Amino acid sequence: MPLCVRLAGALETGEYPMQFEGHMAIISRGAGVALLLVGQALLWGNARAAEPSYDDYVAQVKAGKIEIDYTAFRLAYAASPKYAPYGTIEIVSKLKKAYAAGDCPSAMAHAREVFEINFVQMEAHKMAAFCLKKAGNEEEARREYAMFLGLFSSVLKSGDGKSPDTAFVVIAVDEEYSVLETASLTPVKQALVNHGGSAFDRFEVKLPDSERTVTLFFNVDRPHAQLARTLQKQQ
Repeated sequence: MPLCVRLAGALETGEYPMQFEGHMAIISRGAGVALLLVGQALLWGNARAAEPSYDDYVAQVKAGKIEIDYTAFRLAYAASPKYAPYGTIEIVSKLKKAYAAGDCPSAMAHAREVFEINFVQMEAHKMAAFCLKKAGNEEEARREYAMFLGLFSSVLKSGDGKSPDTAFVVIAVDEEYSVLETASLTPVKQALVNHGGSAFDRFEVKLPDSERTVTLFFNVDRPHAQLARTLQKQQ
C-alpha cells in the first residue's frame, strides 16, 4: 500500500499516515496533533495574554519559530485585514505548473509571491519544501514541510468531515483541495449545501486504489462571508 495519506480510510481511527520523500509519520486528529514536528506540542499560550496577530505569527515563523498553534495562525489570518481567501489562486496555479515542469527557481519565486498574500497557504509550503529538498537544503525543506503539516493537521483536527455538524473547517477553498490531494482522494462530485445557517462544500470522493467513494463536508462560512463582503464593497 502506498505511503500516502489515507484520510478517508482513517476516518474511524483519526490517524493519518503521511509520507515525505520516504519518511513516514502519523498525524492524529486528536489533541496534541502534528507529532511529526519533532515531538512538539502545539502552544496554546496564556489565556490572559493577548492573542498574537497574523503579522505576529508571520514574524515568528520567519524568525525560525515553527512550534506554534497553526489553528490560531490560520484564524488570525482570516480575522486580519489581509484576508484574501481567493487571492492566490492564479499564483498557486503558476507555482504548480513550474514545479511540474521541473522549474524550481520559478516555483520558489511564485511561492514567495503567495506568502506575501497568504502565509498560511499550505500548498505553497509543500511545494517550497519539495524544491528546497531537491536543492539539497534539507533543513529548510523540513522546516517548510513542518509548516505544511502544521497547517494540514489544523484542518484535520477541526472535525472529522463525516457530516455538516462535524465538517472540516477551512478558511479558504484551496485548503479543501490541498487536503483531498494530499490524501490521494479524487473528487467525483461537489455541491454547495446549507445546514443550520452555515455553508458547506459536500464532496463525494473516490478512495485511493479503490472504486469506493465516501462523502466529506467542509465548512466554508469564512471564505464565503469574505467574498460577500468584497462583492458588497464593489457595488
